[in-house]
Amino acid sequence: MKSYYHISSHGLERNDIFKKREDFIAGMNDIAICVLGFDVSILCFCLMSNHFHFVLYGTLAECRKFSEEYKRRCAMRMRLAGGEVRGMRDVEVQISLVDSQEYLENVIAYVLRNPLSAGILLMPHHYPWSSAALYFNGGIQQTGERLNEMSERKRFRILKSRVVVPDRYLVDGRGMILPSCYVDSNAVEQVFRHPSRLMMYLARKVENDVEIQLGVAEQISMTDQEILTQLGDLIRNEFRKESLSELSMEQRIRLCLLLKRNFRAGIKQIARITRLDSETVAKVV
Repeated sequence: MKSYYHISSHGLERNDIFKKREDFIAGMNDIAICVLGFDVSILCFCLMSNHFHFVLYGTLAECRKFSEEYKRRCAMRMRLAGGEVRGMRDVEVQISLVDSQEYLENVIAYVLRNPLSAGILLMPHHYPWSSAALYFNGGIQQTGERLNEMSERKRFRILKSRVVVPDRYLVDGRGMILPSCYVDSNAVEQVFRHPSRLMMYLARKVENDVEIQLGVAEQISMTDQEILTQLGDLIRNEFRKESLSELSMEQRIRLCLLLKRNFRAGIKQIARITRLDSETVAKVV
């Protein structure tokens, strides 16, 4: 079942993911590439020097795959650029269900306000490494060169990938794919309904509300029934099977780890859902 999710990485303490302008451009292009591989919509995002935020719409499994692939691409780029071995290995990426209209409004504003919270003296829509400039802009279309009309060599130099991209993908003079090509700005406009409401939320200090919500989310465990409503999607996406009964023992062991990671399920709860004994589950998780 599709829902809204807030994806946030914990900040690196001793290094930066994005150290210079070229890193941010590559990070923006990585978003454009990653979103093509998964059934998710990007409502908003913000890249900061040592962490990143997204608000996505999709299933939990697809949103998690997107976040893991984006983290992998960041780690690969850090390793190639500076020989960084550990990269993002120890960086936890938190995925939180956005379960109300109020929370959705707050978390979108929270993501777009990140530069202000970090003390960067720019209005959110002037910060170049986020989607803040895309909403309620009167339909003004940015212009750029169409990626699919470039030579294969030039396209690879920009993307660092041979992935096939849609015709709508345009690149600006810096070699950056325009965020308007892959962000669902209409969805955000429908959430806020009027530019004045979005401006009001951006002017408010919403950080405390969202961070409290994130902290509470870390402590709340889901009921068996809540997990079971998403179990089918998880099994189909991870194992290409239709039901728990089709999983091998090895796959059920893998499922235990996924339930622990995705839903913070406890040992007894995992045992009930997977129909394994508690001792076996305890050894796995």
